Amino acid sequence: MGETLAQDLIEDAHARQQARRTAMAEFRPRRTALLAGTGLVLAVGGGGAAVQILSTMIGEPVWIVPAGTVRDALHHAAWHDRPVLAVAAGLVVAGAWLLLSLVPGRPRREPVQGTDARLAGAVSRRDLRRELADAALDVPGIERARIRLRGHVHRRVVVRTMTRYRNPANSADLVRQAVRDRLDGFGLMRHRRIDVRLTWRDD
Repeated sequence: MGETLAQDLIEDAHARQQARRTAMAEFRPRRTALLAGTGLVLAVGGGGAAVQILSTMIGEPVWIVPAGTVRDALHHAAWHDRPVLAVAAGLVVAGAWLLLSLVPGRPRREPVQGTDARLAGAVSRRDLRRELADAALDVPGIERARIRLRGHVHRRVVVRTMTRYRNPANSADLVRQAVRDRLDGFGLMRHRRIDVRLTWRDD
């Protein structure tokens, strides 16, 4: 019986891990425009180079870029010349463009936990912010609440609230607990720290 229980626990943990991978892959935002632009530039550049190489191999070179002109320009160019600096700046921008296309964009949904590796679920960030704001407003004395989801590595929920009380006492702790309970109810895959910023009347 002990072996069966251990096997069930291992399979359950494996299923949760597979479900996490499925959800993260499904809802990871992609920079489609940047990827398409990068692929187009690489395709054009690679195609031009291939045409020049193959045409030279068969004895009828087609120079898309005039080699003699480029060679002479490079021979007489200096590192401090403006055209050289402009080309270097262009290469830096192109490299940054390529690196940026590999970085995921800003997510619009937060994946939730599951045990079925074939299914992936998520909640929109807008709905999540609205629900967390409602939880903060349920705390006695809180009359305004605004939620922001911050961070890609150190994720946190920033809760800006205002109370009508002149002496807020432990209102910040109550807001933090209310938001934490509502957040835990969603069962998000990625943990978020809650940062409460409370203002109150001082007149």
